Amino acid sequence: MNMKKIFKNILLSALTIAAVASCADDRNNFLPEDSFGFNNKAGENVLTLPLYGGSYDIDVIKSGKGLNEGVVNITTSNHDLLNFNKQYGVEYIPLPSDQDLYSFSTESLTFGLDDVTKPVTVSWDIAKVASFMEQEPANQYCIPVALRSDNLEVNEGREVFILNLVTSTITAEQTLLSRTYEWESEPASETMDITVRIDKAIPGIDLTIDFEVDNSLIAAYNEANGTNYEAAPEGLVTIGADPVLKAGEGYVLLPVTINTEAIAEDMEIEVDGKMETRHLVKRNWDGYVVPLKISGMSVDGVKVTNDLTYIVVKGLEPIPPQLFNRVWGIYATSSTNPWQATFGLSDCRNITMDDQYVYVPQNAAGTPVLKAISIIDPSVVKDVNVTGIGRAGETHVLSCVRMLPTANGDVLMACNLTGGEDDFTFYIWHDGIDNAPTGYTVSPSGRRLGDKFIVTGTWEAGEVYCKDFNTGNIVRYGMDGTDVGEWRGPVASYARGRYDFSASVLDAPSCIGSPYVYPGTPKAGSDVISGFLYTSTASGHYLANKSGNVFASAADLGLGMTHGYSFFKDDKTNLNYIAYVALTASQDQGSVKVISDFNGTADGFMSVLQKNEVIFEAPVQDGMDATVLSPCPATHSTGDCVVREINGETYMAVMIQNVGISVFKMNAGFIAE
Repeated sequence: MNMKKIFKNILLSALTIAAVASCADDRNNFLPEDSFGFNNKAGENVLTLPLYGGSYDIDVIKSGKGLNEGVVNITTSNHDLLNFNKQYGVEYIPLPSDQDLYSFSTESLTFGLDDVTKPVTVSWDIAKVASFMEQEPANQYCIPVALRSDNLEVNEGREVFILNLVTSTITAEQTLLSRTYEWESEPASETMDITVRIDKAIPGIDLTIDFEVDNSLIAAYNEANGTNYEAAPEGLVTIGADPVLKAGEGYVLLPVTINTEAIAEDMEIEVDGKMETRHLVKRNWDGYVVPLKISGMSVDGVKVTNDLTYIVVKGLEPIPPQLFNRVWGIYATSSTNPWQATFGLSDCRNITMDDQYVYVPQNAAGTPVLKAISIIDPSVVKDVNVTGIGRAGETHVLSCVRMLPTANGDVLMACNLTGGEDDFTFYIWHDGIDNAPTGYTVSPSGRRLGDKFIVTGTWEAGEVYCKDFNTGNIVRYGMDGTDVGEWRGPVASYARGRYDFSASVLDAPSCIGSPYVYPGTPKAGSDVISGFLYTSTASGHYLANKSGNVFASAADLGLGMTHGYSFFKDDKTNLNYIAYVALTASQDQGSVKVISDFNGTADGFMSVLQKNEVIFEAPVQDGMDATVLSPCPATHSTGDCVVREINGETYMAVMIQNVGISVFKMNAGFIAE
């Protein structure tokens, strides 16, 4: 063979070998050596678990070049836990490893060349661990799982995995459910809810909570409360089936039904001067009590804080004639079921009324909702047309509602709640509630407006007054039959531009409240009122005109947490009255009060408020009993009251946020003795 050809072939072979060598997989050159670790990032070594699962699978991984087999040992290490506590400033305490509290599914894992992930199961004895943890319940107990290997490295920061086991606590939220029924009343049935809440939801496990009635506790209850209640007769109080708290949920409701048919009987009563037989709630009983307690749970180790709810059914003598009778009432039945939830609303802080309906807006951002509830029957409800209401960023798309007198009769009026950055807008249903309202936007002023407002005068010649939540200022808008807007010319847009912020009115800012102008209040100077009542969640003052638009407190009335002052007259007696709603400091009780307006003039308004002569009072959280506590307090301390004459009869609607809503009808001609 030709030497040149031989040399050429040798050269080609060498180049081929070089090329093949250059294409070899050198990716491993950039990978670390094989090592073990838990499948977590450094510093994310803690997993908090409910105790009740009894086991958990932890992934162990082999990472790196994948060129080595290896064995990793599964153990526990208080030393690694101590280092972790020091590094991250925590105080996890290991469960003892020598008391059979927990175990691992294996002591070691063998990884082949291609193995990447293998699990180890950590199991624990729920009852034993719960008992041990109960000795020092404030401690954060854990199982520290550690990795060790004799032939491969263990990644620093991934050598320990900490299972922090926590217990959950169940509580029956209501310690007392109380309802009062009148002797000789028609039998009635009512269902309420006991809210059973868990502080740490348990994923993956349904929890059945067992309840039982324990009448042995009645004597202790009577002694503690100075009562003489008896065990409830069969059928008076019915407890629903043991509730099941679904996996991952925070609470469950246990229905409790009271049916006074169980204590009803045929009796002879006088009706219109004649004796008749009626089937009515029996006479002469004080009350019954049902001690209902949590007796067990389907999952071991769940703690209980309050396990006892007393259900009290009280009796009262028939209420004597009063200025008002309650037509209907709806009340909160649990902490998660305020009265407005009956109508599908999340929150409500204001109401108004026309000849057919009580209007109830939802105080919330997002989609506007405004319900019209029949004055006669609260089961009759319709939706008001809210087309065109609501813009992104509004604090509440609807907030306060009022009736607006016009030349053609009263119409519905509402406003949004602005935080100051969004526009403040009024809405008026000129064409009825089945049609869309007309919006009237006033220029934004950086104020929070719309928590409440009042109307004086008419659409054609009237005013709207609002309290600025942030400053306490009272802002005034005018109406001329075409628009709602700020006053122009010599008069500012404030009913009183400035308070004398003396000690008596320092609480004006950051409180929900409203001014109340006496009907027909004379104006001084250029459209400036002479004085008005000012109440908020903090205080109540009568403010007198000092000079121009400057007003000062003329009287501290002690009327904080009162709302909805409404003025009316009984034509049969020619007596004047003022109605309002008052909340207690605890916000879980409240009442509607009707006081005598014995002066009946704007000039006598302050003295009437100072005397506060109550003619009628009724609880808002219950149909009869003022001592009842609402299970759902008024979180914003708000309420409202409105009185209206309808076809010659006077009705009053009253509401406290979350607590209750009622409609009353006046007994015309009634004179309190």
